[in-house]
Amino acid sequence: MSLPSIAQDAMLAAQFADALRQFSPESVAVIGCAGGNGFDRIPCATRRVVGVDINPDYIAVASSRYLGRVPGLEFHVADIQAGALPFAPVDLVYAALVFEYVSLPAALANLSRVCRPGARLVSVLQQPSTQVHALSPSPYQSIQVLAPLMRLIPPAELAECAASFGFTLELENTQVLKSGKAFAIQVYRHADG
Repeated sequence: MSLPSIAQDAMLAAQFADALRQFSPESVAVIGCAGGNGFDRIPCATRRVVGVDINPDYIAVASSRYLGRVPGLEFHVADIQAGALPFAPVDLVYAALVFEYVSLPAALANLSRVCRPGARLVSVLQQPSTQVHALSPSPYQSIQVLAPLMRLIPPAELAECAASFGFTLELENTQVLKSGKAFAIQVYRHADG
């Protein structure tokens, strides 16, 4: 994602920073945090940061990079579709390029339980492109194991499923990278409880 020809990581970090700036959450959960992309942009006003990833190696990398540098940081190895998540509710959930790999109903049910009343869920969904493959060509062959697991999610499908778990769509836009990859960015507000 960080290859110059792809540049997804910069866009994802910018979307995360925009969400933090727009909503000023005291607590945030980054779902699929990988190595901590964008953690260097977390403002001091955000007092609690929860990094969640299914891959323990990614959690180890993010932990080595950011523990002690980001106040209130905690990490959890967890599958968002496999049951209760092991952290207290937050004001903002950022889930970029995650919903393409999980069962939407299971994941959204679990994420709704870790949202405080009025919390925001910001999602970034990759969209189909006639110009580029869903998984970008990369010198890292291990990325190709994800190909059979990936399913591009139409934004309307996510909105419909999210609504059944108390999330109301507030904002939606599309961003297209120079590579031709397109992404739908959606902001949801969780029910006030």
